[in-house]
Amino acid sequence: MPPREPAARLLAALRTGDDVALTACLHRDVRLVIDTGDETGGELVGRGSVVRALVERLTNGVDASLEASQVNGCPGLVLRQVDGEVIGVLGVDGGDAIDGLWLSTAPSKLAHWNGRPTVR
Repeated sequence: MPPREPAARLLAALRTGDDVALTACLHRDVRLVIDTGDETGGELVGRGSVVRALVERLTNGVDASLEASQVNGCPGLVLRQVDGEVIGVLGVDGGDAIDGLWLSTAPSKLAHWNGRPTVR
């Protein structure tokens, strides 16, 4: 993924922990949909709340690594534990500034990422 693409810039900012670079990747009215598979998910709007949620859910205290990947046919990031288990996927939408993000940490929706049949 070329470094100028939004997902690549987002990944670099998250890996370095640079909140200024992270904020610069996002449109001021960015929307983040969080699909946890339960009532803890939801939707956030605006750079400040989205930056806090991304840092909290993808970097702080998470013993996993982020890598670039295609998510539902679009640029995105995958959060993978040391053993290879995928514990989150983040779809990225936007041009110069990311205006939409979709984060799934719902185990049932990550089953196919981990080579297991999807339970319905």
